[in-house]
Amino acid sequence: MTRDYLPELFEISYKHEFNGTKSIKLMNNILMVNDPNPEMIDICSIDEEKWTRFWENIEKIGLWDLEEEYMGCTLEGGFTWKIEIRYQNKVLNSYGANIEPKIVIGDKIYSVLEELYRSIEELIS
Repeated sequence: MTRDYLPELFEISYKHEFNGTKSIKLMNNILMVNDPNPEMIDICSIDEEKWTRFWENIEKIGLWDLEEEYMGCTLEGGFTWKIEIRYQNKVLNSYGANIEPKIVIGDKIYSVLEELYRSIEELIS
């Protein structure tokens, strides 16, 4: 049985000078989640329906359309982030400092990073 809904590469990090670091990294079918406490989650134990909903959310927030780099001005207490995902025939490698991508849905502006973390929380809960 193939599990084509599982990612081949999945690594996300967010570092804020004052608020600490969040990270998620896929290693040997285990998601190492540090938010802020370390947790290990077997990706094969997450059911296909949750994975399908996760990938749909990723499409909805336009994650695959991110630019490679987002750089803002240097700020004290600034933040950096990086996303690397390889899933089926899609590859994303995007990073930034002190600025993050936004998406407009309807008449509201959303942070792509916040929507991504919300989708990840739904996936692993």
